Amino acid sequence: MGLSKRIRPSFAAGTLLVLLFSIPGCVGPASQPPQDAAKAAELDAFFLRFRQKVQERNADSLLRDLSRESLLWLRDMGQAARTEARVRLEERPFHEILCILGLRVERRMNPAFDDRPAGLMEKLVIQNHPVRKTLLKTELGNARARGETGEIGLREAPNVPVFFFTRGQGGWTFHLVRSLPLILQGAESLARSRKSTRLEQAVFILEQFAGRRVLPEDLIR
Repeated sequence: MGLSKRIRPSFAAGTLLVLLFSIPGCVGPASQPPQDAAKAAELDAFFLRFRQKVQERNADSLLRDLSRESLLWLRDMGQAARTEARVRLEERPFHEILCILGLRVERRMNPAFDDRPAGLMEKLVIQNHPVRKTLLKTELGNARARGETGEIGLREAPNVPVFFFTRGQGGWTFHLVRSLPLILQGAESLARSRKSTRLEQAVFILEQFAGRRVLPEDLIR
């Protein structure tokens, strides 16, 4: 069944909505820039196609839809998963620690894991349940476009952006690296109530909700 703009809301989306409303300054007239209606319509169509590719598990095609910043970030995650020392890992934001540890556990359990960009996209988006669920199950507001940037919020809070985009000569691209912290904000908030450090929080989420045991060897490089 194809995707539509109105899909049954998920628990993750509801949690995200509550969190977004709690951020000072996120809602109000100042957050409503002038729109380019034609570009906004293009963005709506682009994101629908993007979500369909996620549903179809088409990682190679998704790579072509990512912003340049997001492609560089994917490569950074792959490199960090292979080589980054614990002291540097602990300095990263929660969503990056979660991704890096997830990749390390995957490589330990599956030595044949392909950590080139398409393999990273497969693991971090298509097989990542919170991310995939938010992309496919969230009820979306209408796209907003201004210049070469765009954003889409939730239907219940359309002026609060959750998904971010950039536009170039080839059309719209998804700004994954900017969107991911908001997508995972519900998980981060839950983990913060249980554990004190970002590293402990990421381990908690992986073990309690992803069923991926993190070993001491996964923390060191």
